[in-house]
Amino acid sequence: MTPHSTVLTAVKFPAAYTLTYIEQPTGKKQSRFQNRVCLKPQIDLKAYKASAVVDWADIRFRTVKHTQWKWIKHFIDLAIGERVFVEKNELDDDGKYRDFRVRIQEPVTGDLLKAEEAVKAKWGLQQPAEIVGLEVSVDFKPRKPSDEARALMFGVLVRSHLPSRNVIDKPLDRPRFAWDDGDDATAYVLGYNKRHPDRSDVFLLDPGKDRPATIDSTYYAGAKGTRSSWRTMIKLLDKQNIATGTREVLPEEKKRVRVEVTINEDELTEMGIRTIRDLASFKFQRFQGSYFTFVLPTFPDLACQPEGSQPLKQLRERRLQRFLNAGAVGMEAWDEAWRRKKKQMRKETLKSDLPLVKTSIMTGNSSSLMDYNELTRKVIYALRDIDPRMRLKGPSPDSAAVNS
Repeated sequence: MTPHSTVLTAVKFPAAYTLTYIEQPTGKKQSRFQNRVCLKPQIDLKAYKASAVVDWADIRFRTVKHTQWKWIKHFIDLAIGERVFVEKNELDDDGKYRDFRVRIQEPVTGDLLKAEEAVKAKWGLQQPAEIVGLEVSVDFKPRKPSDEARALMFGVLVRSHLPSRNVIDKPLDRPRFAWDDGDDATAYVLGYNKRHPDRSDVFLLDPGKDRPATIDSTYYAGAKGTRSSWRTMIKLLDKQNIATGTREVLPEEKKRVRVEVTINEDELTEMGIRTIRDLASFKFQRFQGSYFTFVLPTFPDLACQPEGSQPLKQLRERRLQRFLNAGAVGMEAWDEAWRRKKKQMRKETLKSDLPLVKTSIMTGNSSSLMDYNELTRKVIYALRDIDPRMRLKGPSPDSAAVNS
């Protein structure tokens, strides 16, 4: 079992933790995994406790009577406590505000219904409150807290997580990490050609241009404000109140590694989440397949390759280095760029009288990724625990009633 290692570093302080992956049989019977090995991280997942939470929900209120955002906040605060941030939307035709977006931190369904009832009782509602944004997080807390344990889990998560949508084709979506505020403290994980920002296969096929995410940074995939976007970080501070901006420095035993997804209104609608009651009946383990997919890469087993296949070995090593640098997302970017390169090589050969070049040296593609079963199970169990907290319990305000 051949080992491959990468060193996890930081920008703001000295740090060097070694994350090791081991080549081992895939254990899969599917034809696409035949004569291949997978790369598995050497980390004891049982040494971490996983939990999940709805960080916040954005609710849209369309009132019958006009008002100001500060009064919306005031009456919701009275109903559920000061965990609310309010934005006013567009002015109505008469120049008054009746459309508000309210963010409620760590919501439970009962509080969302109380907020809806408070607004409805004071100003009336044109229709039931709508869920227009949601953030869900999965946390991994070491059972024996240490900087190294958190660093290793961070390294595993940013390499194994596979976003549910393409985050390569649009430059703003591409994986990046920020260790401070400002553009100067943000770096792209994959090589980035500013002269051709839409796509540069020369950079995508060069692991030497990669810059692995550091453990003191926040790792991003997907642009802010898009249908879905992700963040991964070692959480040392906790935002307790979005309205006041107060923070708590977490004690050692509460420090954890977090991966979170932010979902917009269109995505929620496709999942069937429109109203508060839709959210209450939703099964959150569905988020695993949609947003918290974790995979392991596979590579051709050199023991099964013919002698003299040096080009394959070289490409395999470059592709393996890409995974160690940029994870599953970066490896998919490599595979897509490689397929485009092969296609172009074949076109150029056909235009000439030269013999056809061999274009099947590398067989890797998205189907060569396999599920990281142990991590997937841990995430599913964590997401399931959200359901009881969001279920309706006992009598509640009738959120379906709308003032005429």
